[in-house]
Amino acid sequence: MKLWYARLRKDGLSLRGEEAENGLMTDLAKMKTGGYILQHFACFVDKALPKDFDGTDGGSDFLNPSLSGEGYDPWEQFLGMAAVFREEMEKNTDQIGQACSGADIRRNLEEGRMSAVLTIEEGGALKGGIDHLESAYQAGVRMITLTWNYENELGFPNRMPEGTDEDFGRYFRFQPSAGDGLKKRGFEMLERMQELGILADVSHLSDGGFYDVARFVKGPFVASHSNARSLTGCSRNLTDEMIRMVGEHGGVIGLNFCPHFLEEADREDQCFSSLEAMARHARHIMNVGGSHVLGLGTDFDGIAPVNLEIENAAMMQKLPEYLAVCGFTGEEIEGMMWRNVLDLYV
Repeated sequence: MKLWYARLRKDGLSLRGEEAENGLMTDLAKMKTGGYILQHFACFVDKALPKDFDGTDGGSDFLNPSLSGEGYDPWEQFLGMAAVFREEMEKNTDQIGQACSGADIRRNLEEGRMSAVLTIEEGGALKGGIDHLESAYQAGVRMITLTWNYENELGFPNRMPEGTDEDFGRYFRFQPSAGDGLKKRGFEMLERMQELGILADVSHLSDGGFYDVARFVKGPFVASHSNARSLTGCSRNLTDEMIRMVGEHGGVIGLNFCPHFLEEADREDQCFSSLEAMARHARHIMNVGGSHVLGLGTDFDGIAPVNLEIENAAMMQKLPEYLAVCGFTGEEIEGMMWRNVLDLYV
């Protein structure tokens, strides 16, 4: 998304990361420093984006999804981002290659390159079209976050409690709504995703939608960037029952570095994404779902670069070093840092 926005602005931002201060939390230079094997690159589609959007940050306030076709077409947004992804892969073949399978990941490793998996964040990008899903698969999409924070053709998201803007503490007293699960088209899309080999991602999905996915899917599904709700009670985190179900399916939960997914506070600016909080959530998720269930889902470039002990991809090795000091075993650390996610593909 950020690279596509930059293309619209014509400001020359690139994934290579040769500029020391390019504003990206994830670029190739930072990934190399951080010891990356694989990165999922999300085409984040904003259903509230104005039709005349020119790439200027702040073009959407994320508050008006009911545009009835008057906004920037969601599928066109995806196509624009997918084109940027292809351009960046072609320009940077010395460092990274697109991966559509476990064989691609192994080949890139053998050639000394990192791997990039293309994903969609916001199933509304597909506009309910199975034909769009087929096209996304052909473009290399291998994971789709079924909803973002808006209702779409597939289902419903979890919504923040009313009054959160006036009282941030309510954010952590989330209670799920009843009955808002997957829609008929959501089940149809999910069935075709399984046939194609596209992972379903339940981060952002309503609790009802989560259980629909868990009942319907054969094999693994993921929560790409969510933490433990019993430790931090926000809607974007998973209950212990959900954590167990992801583990039972052989899926993975990506530990999110967002401060208010990791700890509770009276004000948002009081939340801090600390190594201690990460380790606390990591231990809880492993204890509940098994050591095989945890991976990394930083949400870099999707969260504000403030109040973070790990500020960007270049600093990633601070996490395994801290986990070792906290008593995590080498096998647990390796699983969380790379093996569990690669097992989804390899």
